[in-house]
Amino acid sequence: MPSRGNTPFAKKSPLPMRVVPPERRPMLAAAVTFAVVLMTALGAWRWVGEHSLRAANSRFEQNTMRITADLQREFTSSESLLRGARGLLSVAPADDADAWRRYVAQLDLDEASSVVRTLGYAEVDAAAIARLTGGAANAAGPAAAPQPVAPVTQMAPAAVDAMPVGYDLANAPASRAALLHAIDTGASALDADAAPFGDAGSNPHPRLYVYFPVYSDAGLPSTPQARRAGIKRLLVAALDTSRVFDNALARQRRIDLQVFGGTPATLLYSSAAADDDLVETGPVFRKTDTLRVGGVPLTLSYTASGRYLRAEDEFAETTVLIAGVAAACLLSAMAFLIASERGGGSIATSKARSQSTLNEARMMGIIRSSMEAIITVDERQNIVIFNPMAEQVFGCTAMEAVGASLSRFIPERFRAGHARHVEQFGVTGVSDRQMGKQRVLFGLRSNGEEFPIEASISQIRDGDGKLYTVMLRDITERVKAENAQRQSREELRELSANLQKVREEEKTRIARELHDDLGQQLTALKMDISSVEQELETTAEPRLMQQLRGMRRLIDATVASVRRIAADLRPVMLDDLGLIPAIEWLANDFTNRYGIDVERRIEVGDTSFTPNGATTLFRIVQEALTNVARHAEATLVTLTVRIEGGACVLQIADNGHGANRSPTSAEKSFGLLGIRERAHMLGGTVDIHTSNGNGFALTVTFPVTAVQQQEMQT
Repeated sequence: MPSRGNTPFAKKSPLPMRVVPPERRPMLAAAVTFAVVLMTALGAWRWVGEHSLRAANSRFEQNTMRITADLQREFTSSESLLRGARGLLSVAPADDADAWRRYVAQLDLDEASSVVRTLGYAEVDAAAIARLTGGAANAAGPAAAPQPVAPVTQMAPAAVDAMPVGYDLANAPASRAALLHAIDTGASALDADAAPFGDAGSNPHPRLYVYFPVYSDAGLPSTPQARRAGIKRLLVAALDTSRVFDNALARQRRIDLQVFGGTPATLLYSSAAADDDLVETGPVFRKTDTLRVGGVPLTLSYTASGRYLRAEDEFAETTVLIAGVAAACLLSAMAFLIASERGGGSIATSKARSQSTLNEARMMGIIRSSMEAIITVDERQNIVIFNPMAEQVFGCTAMEAVGASLSRFIPERFRAGHARHVEQFGVTGVSDRQMGKQRVLFGLRSNGEEFPIEASISQIRDGDGKLYTVMLRDITERVKAENAQRQSREELRELSANLQKVREEEKTRIARELHDDLGQQLTALKMDISSVEQELETTAEPRLMQQLRGMRRLIDATVASVRRIAADLRPVMLDDLGLIPAIEWLANDFTNRYGIDVERRIEVGDTSFTPNGATTLFRIVQEALTNVARHAEATLVTLTVRIEGGACVLQIADNGHGANRSPTSAEKSFGLLGIRERAHMLGGTVDIHTSNGNGFALTVTFPVTAVQQQEMQT
């Protein structure tokens, strides 16, 4: 037996190389092309989806910030109402319940947009407050107090679920903490843990109560001890929780909100959908904000479904995916045909003829099954292929069309141009007619009817000549839809212009009535009170004189508010003095409100503006300055109005942080959209120049004839 080391090893033959048969190469090329194009399309589809998700998240962040700001304004507005009521309550007698109800009835809390639903006050015993905050009282709890500390005296209008008259605000720990906070700080205090009153089912959300202190002296005592000793009454306001948060969510229906407050955290409001719904519409965006009201932090929990926020981007994702699959199918078919043509020379003659026949049959099958009309012509532009879709489009059978000239299906006025185009394409191989990227062409049906088409052309060499293949599509319905859309757009623009006109007229009317009617009545009332003061100056009690002076100050504040509201609606000087003084006033008011300097460069000479042109220019400046105050964080605004070269140019530029021009910023801003619509009504154009960190510049250009007052011919 030979040793193991001497055992001969058989020589292994190399593995044979597997060669793809020529007849299978076209299928392989088509499969590889399909896979590569499809993977590329899936990558593009995924990228578009991720971009859509980021855009939706950005919209969610902006919308939640807007809701939080709206809530802050709601609470600030309600606090302004309480300050006015405190001025009256500081001088009103304790037993005048009818006067208090009349005052609340004048506020019309049921119909007004204020979130305050009921308004009342509680008489506060300063001695009881001292006992309540003592060590013994704290140890014994509120039951040890010998008498009520702050019983509710009045609540109007009466409501089933409102705090009842006689209820002691020191009964509950949360109410006691809120009233002590209000007394010690002299500011408003929020009671977010108030116990429900009346029928719990009458209001789906618990009410919030705001306490406002009223001291014996007119001013605010300097120390917490002095404030406790000088406390006289406590103003109590019940806020409608549903109205507070529903108002803020009115324009953001796709975002759900839950509000928590108190210790431990208590759910005060909820508009959120069930968890099962959120799972079905995932992904879900979440955000938590904190809003401090009356010394109490309120936790705002926002939730939104990514499906709804991304609804406007889903069409782009679907289009990318469908286009990718269609491109994969088309390119794989082309690769199959090309590979079939190149691989035919390496096979035997008989097999080549068979393969050629098979390829021709496949190509004809594709042509016959195509949803596009396909016509192939020779160099003399005689038809050699006329597929079934072409028969349907032109109303002519293939038997009648094959051999005829292509000009039979082209309107006479386009025949010469089409012949030159085909000749040029045969020499250069370059065509400006590509499906979806050209002007509309026209075809001619066999019955003489013209119709719009889109077409693309290709050429192949056939022996010593060339064949030209035209793929065309009947776009009659699309052209009709585009014309209808264009007409609808014009009608909407006309409607928008009419709404703007009606709105300006209504603002002008309301501003005039506020300025002329209500302003005059308030002025007359102030004069009457001044006369009463002079008559009672020597005989009336100091308390009564103090009350009259308080009423006069309240009237002064009301007159100022009326003037400000009328000016915000429509400045009287815009109609009385003209555009330029109105813009000067607007710039000065903007600087006074926001502390942002406005550099004015007004070069209009003696141009007289039409009323419509002046209103349009003023509203554009107003909206642009509002955008600067809200978003730009700028310190300087340059306002330019000039007449040059038959055009009126208006430019508002700031030195703020700027913005990216994206669909979620400039293009979708309703303020800029309104500016574009106003400019379009007068035939103007809007240009925006901005980038991150380089400010924001808005330029609006009008024809002078659209804004300039024409001189009367004598």
